[in-house]
Amino acid sequence: MTIDLDAIEREICTSLCGSVYVTQRHGMVAVTLPMTARDGDVIVAYLKPESGGWKISDMGTTMMRLSYEFDLNRIINGTRGNLYHSLLTESGLIDDDGEIYLLSDTSGIMRNLFRFGQGITRLYDIGMWTKTRTESSFYDDLKEAVINIVGEDNIIENYLANVPNSQDYPIDFKIVTNTLRPLYLFGIANKDKARLTTITLQHLAANNEQFDSIAICSNLSELPKKDSNRLMFAANDIAPDMSDINAISRKILHRVNS
Repeated sequence: MTIDLDAIEREICTSLCGSVYVTQRHGMVAVTLPMTARDGDVIVAYLKPESGGWKISDMGTTMMRLSYEFDLNRIINGTRGNLYHSLLTESGLIDDDGEIYLLSDTSGIMRNLFRFGQGITRLYDIGMWTKTRTESSFYDDLKEAVINIVGEDNIIENYLANVPNSQDYPIDFKIVTNTLRPLYLFGIANKDKARLTTITLQHLAANNEQFDSIAICSNLSELPKKDSNRLMFAANDIAPDMSDINAISRKILHRVNS
């Protein structure tokens, strides 16, 4: 079978160009791209002249649509926020107070229009990211932060204390301190981990284990009230999320150096 590549190329170019619509709105050029969001609406890119090229913008429509379904604070902050900003970087996009855009020179405008559209479609899926992926990212970020704060040589991951049935009461990180009391650090990504950590801390205390403890949450406000209250009574310190690494560092180093 002979394949006419030129004919296929012409057909693709004709069909593709035919599905892109360009209009002028409010002094800007609106380009309707052959891409759709999860709700079925087409993606529109707005072009504004910039020195030496164009600003390709969504004019705030992406975050507006996401706000209909999700709490934007949960999307752009905390662990999911880390993924959000990584996605922006990977797509070459910039978030300016809710306006998503990228800059393009004139010669690269077609390529960047499709890059923009691809990035926007990925942003629309941000609220659908699986719980497992978000939690995995949280624990990876937590481990990196702990290593940066105290050094890899001063931690033992998945530590088992010298108490009965220690295998049932794992400790995320044992941190070496300047005293005989180690610092036990726990990452809390969900209510189940909050409950396990509370039980672990109570078991350690009941067996006269000498230690200090800190629980670092992915998002404390998402935990059921009873679980968060029990955790706060059991742990010496709690960080409600990982948005302020400097504050977490101060809490950890206070225990390490005391």
